[in-house]
Amino acid sequence: MFVENLLGPEKSAFLGLAQKVVQADGVLSPREAQLFSAFAAATEAEIREGTIQELASVFQTRQSKVSALLELIGLGFADGEYRPVESASIGEIAKAMGIRDDEVAAIENWVIRQVALCEEAAGFWNAEDA
Repeated sequence: MFVENLLGPEKSAFLGLAQKVVQADGVLSPREAQLFSAFAAATEAEIREGTIQELASVFQTRQSKVSALLELIGLGFADGEYRPVESASIGEIAKAMGIRDDEVAAIENWVIRQVALCEEAAGFWNAEDA
């Protein structure tokens, strides 16, 4: 959804950061793997290796930084549980990007609302015909 806002090198760095987020809790759920694969297909990029600081430094604009954080936080919620270690990983990434804690909280809140709306939409698909 927001990976389209990323430019060449940012796409590879994003995949590197996404890999760190899915590995943060030591468990790769099927939904996380599916979403990571979708990101890889959408970006058509190779995973860039490096530290969080190195990868985060690739993002040059506020739009690209926030776009990456929106997607990374969504990835943290992919398995239905945003674990503290995932949140800490996102916090470290945001700090390296120069994004304040209160801004991260607002972005997390937006993702929570988006997840709820997606679940509501799935309810429409699963509703029996009247």
